Amino acid sequence: MNLLAIDTVTEMASIALLSSDDVLIDEALVPQQHTKVILPMIQKQMTKAGLSFAQLDAIAFSRGPGSFTGLRICASITQGLAIAHDLPVIPVSSLQILAQGAYREDNSKLNIAACLDARRNEVYWGAYKLVTQADGTSLMTLIGEEAVTAPGLVETETGGPWHGVGSGLKSYAAELAANPQVNLASMESERFPLAQDALIYAKNAWGQKQFVDASLAIPTYLRDNIATPPQNKV
Repeated sequence: MNLLAIDTVTEMASIALLSSDDVLIDEALVPQQHTKVILPMIQKQMTKAGLSFAQLDAIAFSRGPGSFTGLRICASITQGLAIAHDLPVIPVSSLQILAQGAYREDNSKLNIAACLDARRNEVYWGAYKLVTQADGTSLMTLIGEEAVTAPGLVETETGGPWHGVGSGLKSYAAELAANPQVNLASMESERFPLAQDALIYAKNAWGQKQFVDASLAIPTYLRDNIATPPQNKV
């Protein structure tokens, strides 16, 4: 199986390439520079793996929520590459990717509250619990729904303790601390979604044939008043 994963929805740009059983990654903290670095990152790792785009099975991408510009870049690059090389795509939630990364680095964290800065005095929020799949894969799985809300309206789910991750915990630390409905046992405010953590979802989705046509490589904004961007090739 050969899969490419792309994430540009925060200040971090990252790609991950699954080539048979090998995983190659590239990551860089590059605010507002994603368009300059992401394609060279992809080409570098494809060359290192000795793969052509025609040898890929699918492209996974971080569908959001996240930075509006970052979402457009991620979807546009994914769609352009997928259309050009006739590949299916696998959308993965950026909040789910964020939660999976926290579990990957510390597998004692079984309940993750993912929180990204949504600007406008709001946060993107999702609660995830570890669920073991039929094939033995451990995936952070959404409990309830992802939401965009004011920090004062956030509620942690029952069944913790909850470990909070993401930029929203830093941007709105005071508001979340004052919210009696938020109960986090620990937190990491500097963590970003990383493409390498999208790969485990992509592998699972591919095995279950849960992929879509390249035309459906579109962002998830959560805010209803944000229009879907034009679908342009790269």
